[in-house]
Amino acid sequence: MRKIFIGIVSLIFLLPNVVAANEAALDKIFTPFIEQAMAEHNVQGFVFAVVSKDDVLFQKTFGIKNIYTKEPETSKSLFHMASVTKTFVATALMQLHEQGKLDVDKPVVDILPYFVLVDNRYKNITIRQLASHISGMPDFDSDPWHDPDYDEDALERFVRNFVSHKFLTHEPNTIYQYSNTGYEVLGDVIAKAAGISFEDYVWENILLPLGMVDSTLLIQDADMTRLNSLHRPKDGELKVADIYPYNRAHGPSSTLISNVDDMIRWVRVNLNGGTLDGNRILKRETLKSMWEPASGKFDNVGFGWHRREHKGYQTIYHSGNDGYKSYVNMIPDLDIGFVMMSNTTTQPYHDFAQEIVDKLIKYKGM
Repeated sequence: MRKIFIGIVSLIFLLPNVVAANEAALDKIFTPFIEQAMAEHNVQGFVFAVVSKDDVLFQKTFGIKNIYTKEPETSKSLFHMASVTKTFVATALMQLHEQGKLDVDKPVVDILPYFVLVDNRYKNITIRQLASHISGMPDFDSDPWHDPDYDEDALERFVRNFVSHKFLTHEPNTIYQYSNTGYEVLGDVIAKAAGISFEDYVWENILLPLGMVDSTLLIQDADMTRLNSLHRPKDGELKVADIYPYNRAHGPSSTLISNVDDMIRWVRVNLNGGTLDGNRILKRETLKSMWEPASGKFDNVGFGWHRREHKGYQTIYHSGNDGYKSYVNMIPDLDIGFVMMSNTTTQPYHDFAQEIVDKLIKYKGM
């Protein structure tokens, strides 16, 4: 018994040293890499974290929120997460599936009887097909951020008015074709199945239980003093964009506002099989099924998440790009993942994230 006690005490004192060693090693790997990329691409603000299911292994902020005010980035600085929002939509759908309020393998029209396309094949499009981008649903072809909607009826109005005059581009379940439009429909599915607005459902059933209390899908609820400005080249120099990317009609595809502290919790709950700090938002088997190839044949996509094999390891990820750049990437077999956000359109994106994955695999192999 005395040996066990001594071992426990030793572990308590050893653990901070182990965490500090991990942080120092990751700082040495990533800080020069990130600073070089920011300098090369004139990136103004960048935040980054590496986590496991239990710990934050490394976290750091770089640069400034706004080129005019020069206010530095912090872990509370808010970013537009763009299409990373879709992973929250997928989780909400699976929660409602677990509760029996919808069946993701049944047609969308079972929940939205007003969901109609010119193309009669729409009647058989399932929730799962939309969530996996294999429905044949076309994407919207206009700028969604000018003349934005803010009212609660925006999603239903989009489904009724915009979607109704569209044709499918392909037979459902035949090809992968990314579709923001499909996710707007799914947001309306969530609202109708839950009986509350899409934004309220995500807040009450995902963000709040996970302690992601700085995050919101509604711009009017965001702390504007923490919000990053978007920087883009114009007339040969970098300037602050005059329009923030928000439109309630496109909330499910794009409008999550969050910070690195909150997104750390999102990566951790997914690595941890759907639970965090004693709060379970999904069954472990449900979450695992979301990472499987869509329809058993689309290796690049699951249910709301994308898949890519990297050096023998399956990675699960989603990116976002509306000028702001965001990325969440996990390597479940190595119990490690990362989140990054940037406020500059010139920020390196997919290739940059793959370099990070490569460095994490090497780090875990040390």
